[in-house]
Amino acid sequence: MNGRVKDTAIFIDLENVYYGLKKYHMDPDHPDESHNLFLRLQDHYGRESIRMIEAYADFEQLDLSMMSLQKKRVHVHQVYGNGRDGRDRKNAADIQLCLDAMEVLYQIPEISTYIIVSADQDMIPLLDRLWSKGKRVELFCLCDESLSRSAGLHEFCDNTHNLFEFLNIHQFQNLSRVDRLIHNAVVQIYEWYHDPNNIGKSYGSTWIKNDFIRKFHLDELEANQLFSKLLKGKYIIPVEIEMDSKTYYGYKVNLTHPQVQTMVKIAGYKVS
Repeated sequence: MNGRVKDTAIFIDLENVYYGLKKYHMDPDHPDESHNLFLRLQDHYGRESIRMIEAYADFEQLDLSMMSLQKKRVHVHQVYGNGRDGRDRKNAADIQLCLDAMEVLYQIPEISTYIIVSADQDMIPLLDRLWSKGKRVELFCLCDESLSRSAGLHEFCDNTHNLFEFLNIHQFQNLSRVDRLIHNAVVQIYEWYHDPNNIGKSYGSTWIKNDFIRKFHLDELEANQLFSKLLKGKYIIPVEIEMDSKTYYGYKVNLTHPQVQTMVKIAGYKVS
C-alpha cells in the first residue's frame, strides 16, 4: 500500500497468535526481522499508512516484552484471563479487540482498511460487520490443523494471509505429529545446553527420554521411538564430556544438519 493517508488499523489477538506460534517454538516478536510479526506488518502495509497497531493479551502469562512491542509503535492492551492453561484457557482479549474495533469504526470513519490477526472463529461477527460497512478487511491466521476448515473465515473478508508464509516459516505449516515431535525434541535438547544450570553437564539418553515423556506427554515406547528417529536422522550426535576426571556420555543437536539449523534459528537462536 502506498500513500500517506493513515487509513489502516491493525488489531492483533496476540494471545491467540502467541500460543499458536508457541507450538513451533516461534516468538511473534522474533529477533530476526523476517520472522517478526510486528515488523513484517509495518513493512507490508507501510508505516505511513498505518494509523494504529493494537495488541491484546494477558501479558502476565506471555513471555513477551511489552517495552519491546511499544518501541515498535504497538499499543498493548492488558486483558486478564481465567488463569488456566491449554484448552481450558480463555480470556477477554478477543472481546476487547472487537469492542475497540467497533469503536474505531464509528469514531474514526477515515479508517478504510482493517487488519485482523487471529484464527479465532469468534472474530467472524466482527469481520462481517466491518465488511458490511464498506471497509476493506484482511485477516491473518495460522493455517494449520488448529484452524477450523468449516469456519470459512475467508468468506468474511477481502483477503486472507497465511502467517506461516507471511512470517517465512512455511516449512512448518504441514508438519505431521512425528515431524512436530522431532522439531520440539531438537529445540528441547538445544535449550537444555543453553540453561546456565547445565553448563559442563552432559544430557544422557535416559534423561532425554524421561524429559520427552514428561514434556511431550509420551509413553516410554513413544519416547524411545522418538529418540531413535533423532539418532537415525542424525538430528543429534553423541558427545563426551570430561568432568572431575570422569567421562560422561550424552547427546547434543547436530548443528551441521540443515534442518536442525532451521529449527534452531526459527526458535530465535543464532547459529554460527
